[in-house]
Amino acid sequence: EFLANMSHELRTPLNAIIGFSEIMKNQAFGPLGSPQYLDYMEDIHNSGNHLVDIINDILDLSKIEAGRMELRETKLPVATIINSCVRIIRERAESGGLDLVTNVPEDLPDLHADERLVKQMLINLLSNAVKFTPAGGTVTIGAQFKAGALLIGVADTGIGMNRDEALIALEPFRQVDGSHARQLEGTGLGLPLVKSYIELHGGGFRLNSGSGKGTLVTLTFPPERTMRPVAVQSVA
Repeated sequence: EFLANMSHELRTPLNAIIGFSEIMKNQAFGPLGSPQYLDYMEDIHNSGNHLVDIINDILDLSKIEAGRMELRETKLPVATIINSCVRIIRERAESGGLDLVTNVPEDLPDLHADERLVKQMLINLLSNAVKFTPAGGTVTIGAQFKAGALLIGVADTGIGMNRDEALIALEPFRQVDGSHARQLEGTGLGLPLVKSYIELHGGGFRLNSGSGKGTLVTLTFPPERTMRPVAVQSVA
């Protein structure tokens, strides 16, 4: 309850900061003057959005730990959802010199799930993969329908983690030590939230990684969440 109230109080001024900085960034009412002001507005706008993301993550984690998280389930076209997440990450991947590969069949069954949480899971996994993969590497997202379940995997050729580091990465607010990791911003909530979100859907989370060997995270949605087409039976 405390976190919910605090998040509301923090969001109100942040919405003003984000909204007005966007107006100024776009120079909607005329030029700002010095080009340096545009850089400042970009920083203010990005920082405001980053704070909102942190607040949302902390609030979600508190709801999950309190058993108060409720799923808003709808029918989701899997390929469309994945492609929309890839579009969000693509520019970041390309600016980092990475190859972003999508391997998603168009004939996958629809998914009965919470759209916001599914998108957040995929964006978190793709963001992590891009963040920890040096230039020249590859990030791949794929999906398959297997034994009634839907599997979605995000793989990268990045720095990877050993077993102890992987355990740390799955703890809220913990970050793996290392010069590369410490150069990058983050709250340490990405993987713990993904694991919690998929478990809320009754699914499974699997992380395979090795130091210097990249990382593969696989999400498994159970058969009861896949909306397979029903065969039409002929009447004799």
